[in-house]
Amino acid sequence: MAWIRLPRFRRAVNVFNPKLFENLSLAAFLAWVGLGSDALSSSAYGPPEIYNALKGHEYLAVFLAIGIPLSVFIISAGYKQVIALFPDGGGGYHTASTLLGPIAGLVSGAALVVDYILTAAISVASGTEALLSTMPSSWYSERILLDTAVLLFLIFINLRGMKESIKILLPIFMAFVFTHVILLGWGLLAHVGDVPAIARNTVVGVQHDSMQYGWIFIVALILRAFSLGGGTYTGLEAVANGVHIMREPRVQTGQRTMTLLATSLSLIAGSLIFLYLMYRVHGQQGQTLNAVLYGAITQGWTVDGVYFGPAAALLTLISEGLLLFIAANTGIITAPIVMANMAVDRWLPERFSYLSDRFVSRNGVLLIGFSAVAILLATGGHVSILVVLYSINVFITFTLTMAGLSRHWFAQRHQESRWRGRFAVSVLGFMVTASILAITIFEKFDAGGWFTLLVTAIVVGLGYLIYRHYKSISKITAELDETMLDVVPDHLESGPNLPLDPRGATAVFFVSRFDGLGLHTLLTAHRMVSGFVKNYVFLLAGIVGQGEFKGIKALEDLKVYVETEANQYMAFCRNEGMAATWFATYSTDRILAMEELANVAIRYFPQSIFFAGRVIDTSVQGPFHGLLHDEVSFIVQDRLQHDGFSMMIVPVHVHGIPSQPPRIALPISMPPDMQLVQNEEVDKEEAKARAAAKAQASTQESVPHAATD
Repeated sequence: MAWIRLPRFRRAVNVFNPKLFENLSLAAFLAWVGLGSDALSSSAYGPPEIYNALKGHEYLAVFLAIGIPLSVFIISAGYKQVIALFPDGGGGYHTASTLLGPIAGLVSGAALVVDYILTAAISVASGTEALLSTMPSSWYSERILLDTAVLLFLIFINLRGMKESIKILLPIFMAFVFTHVILLGWGLLAHVGDVPAIARNTVVGVQHDSMQYGWIFIVALILRAFSLGGGTYTGLEAVANGVHIMREPRVQTGQRTMTLLATSLSLIAGSLIFLYLMYRVHGQQGQTLNAVLYGAITQGWTVDGVYFGPAAALLTLISEGLLLFIAANTGIITAPIVMANMAVDRWLPERFSYLSDRFVSRNGVLLIGFSAVAILLATGGHVSILVVLYSINVFITFTLTMAGLSRHWFAQRHQESRWRGRFAVSVLGFMVTASILAITIFEKFDAGGWFTLLVTAIVVGLGYLIYRHYKSISKITAELDETMLDVVPDHLESGPNLPLDPRGATAVFFVSRFDGLGLHTLLTAHRMVSGFVKNYVFLLAGIVGQGEFKGIKALEDLKVYVETEANQYMAFCRNEGMAATWFATYSTDRILAMEELANVAIRYFPQSIFFAGRVIDTSVQGPFHGLLHDEVSFIVQDRLQHDGFSMMIVPVHVHGIPSQPPRIALPISMPPDMQLVQNEEVDKEEAKARAAAKAQASTQESVPHAATD
């Protein structure tokens, strides 16, 4: 007896382990670390962009220092509603899809995927520049190598699992929070006496500019600064996307995480903008605005005569740079979640919904990570180029989300007693995000923002084409189901359990559900091997993808579905007098599941012959067919044949089969003296043989149990 040899590095995971979700889920604190670092890291470039946009009118920073936290809390309040409405995750994508329609969901999802790729790229580039600014200038020329190395490291740790990657980066996050709380808190307290003077200067500045330029100028300048600092808001979406990976009760955990994120982001971003004005800092050659501010705050710091101000500023800058790497990790964590949800809805290839044995979307992690590497190489890792491409897309998702919430609460005005407050928050959020989006596109379009919008439009177009392909396949399989299920009685009356013969030849079928493809494969194999096969065995693999990895209840529902489908095969076979049984398993890996099922079948029935069906329709075949469909049957067939077992893949031809023989395109060699002899007697005998074979096949198809009686 030979079994399939499984690679040692692969292992099966018990998806029904009651401690699995507890071990993999994130508490509010870890979720804040893993999903909130993107927003907090924006303090390295968001507030400086806002303050620099006010050049000559810095007094307006007071309004922005108040407006930024206020807008953050407005957007986060909207996303708390999203968390409550969609506790299984999905964030802006599910909100737009459910409340505005599938196309809006596609646009939102495509915008998020592109934004997270750019998040990973710009965060790594910014972090590298921040770290290299503390080192000799000769190192700066090697930043691309360091960028690539950091991204490859992040890809590697995320393939090991989301929770593991967060724990590895946790000390960096805590160092950032600790250093910034001390530094910014000290800066505010040390100059708290300057607040009245700043207030008076603000009033004087507003009066002067309103008389000289008008109120429209002041409002436009504030809105422009808001838009240029739009990167400050990125990361708020990540929490709503990842609710399904949070610890129960998910809604409360997710909302608690959102509160932590909004509070920390508001305090840091608002404090930085106010401190720029308070310390009157200006950018210097080779130094960021934050570096100048940290140096000003720590000036004169001594303990027992030891001057440690520069060291404290340097430590704060290093923690800021390293936090940017965690922000890149957030993009690599969150984008695959969005892609998996889109794949479940057929906007992306179905393989992006699969989870690895570490319960991460391996395909999504690899695509996002290497796409970020490609963007860094294409732009030379220049932050000045990347920042132009950044922050447009996230506001597309913000705007669609707030629009969907506004529509939802207005439609619920007769059923929900508290709809007015929620509707007001949604509408206010829509106004804030839509205005920032419009101004951002206007400001950044000619500078390169058009490229981001073009790439997003291409992703939307590809998603629509992929959806049309899968829809065509679904239509074909539905027609096949309708045709083949006609052979099934309306009410299957399961006959007695026929005894199985473990020593007899056994036909083993890989099936996914009770459908036309499975029935066609069964009946075709029965016609071929019914003369000596004693047993019929069905193997079903319940694949746990993003759509099923929502909790134990979702897995239990999957188990019920798989067993129901398997029992239908049993009922059909017993109704036809065929001895049958089934085996099922549940895994995140389709190939691994099929291999394990094959091992079980071989263990009980050593004389097994394997079958699998495959729909063939040339009308939907294309050069990218292999990317849209996982051909795991061929992989399993190769491994079974390597171990001495036969497996046949039964083709099911539907549409698009040419009626004429294919045209010979290659030169064919043959003997020059070959002749075709016409022999009427031979032709008659061959016709009789074909007619007899056809009649016998027809009899076997109509009475499939005859060979087993």
